[in-house]
Amino acid sequence: MNLIKTINFFIERKIKPGFGIGENDIVLDIGSGDKPFWRANVFLDKLSLKNLHRHTDSKVINNLGPFVDSDIAKTPFKDKAFDFSFCAHLLEHVERPDLAINEIMRISKKGYIEVPNGVIEYISPFHSHLWFILLVKNKLVFYRKSTHIHKNLLENSENYFKIISQIDEPFIRFYWNKKINYEIIDNEKDKYFPPNKTPKTRKNSTILKASTLFYMSLVRILRLIYKVNNRIDINALIKN
Repeated sequence: MNLIKTINFFIERKIKPGFGIGENDIVLDIGSGDKPFWRANVFLDKLSLKNLHRHTDSKVINNLGPFVDSDIAKTPFKDKAFDFSFCAHLLEHVERPDLAINEIMRISKKGYIEVPNGVIEYISPFHSHLWFILLVKNKLVFYRKSTHIHKNLLENSENYFKIISQIDEPFIRFYWNKKINYEIIDNEKDKYFPPNKTPKTRKNSTILKASTLFYMSLVRILRLIYKVNNRIDINALIKN
């Protein structure tokens, strides 16, 4: 992607999803990490995972509004507690995407989901991605990765890494309403599990850290401009 396309792609992914949300709608960011969704009122992430699943060395940001430390497969929220949920780059990491998706549908009325395109995962596999994901006729299809597939693709990735920059849509991005269609294909006996420690710092971590700082500055400005409510009564959203 050239610079203009990169900026536009960033806006489409991280900024635009917040513009179609009602002023009084309550929004949850699922797996908020180090780049939380600017329009969210409530943020959820699993702190015990630390930085295991991220490209950067940046920590989870938990001071932007009400923050809940929880696993997405079993959250403490009431049914349909949220008008909208934002879930980006989380489902490819979870052991049971079916449980995660069902929980997302239980606690929110509609939302936005983003995951890496399975084609990208084949070109450049990431150490904690457990699934190849494709969007087929508006249905998310999850194919389980395995240790030997991951290892072989990683060995081969340097030959084709430059192809990624030529792909206009490296991620699957879609909005859902009421229901998320999905299918899980898990036939691999030699399943791949993420490492139990954070990988070595990536070569471009300085650039990634700088992008996080820039993004968070933009997030705080947008939250001020649009007067995003960060004083939500979290207890009213949690089951008794």
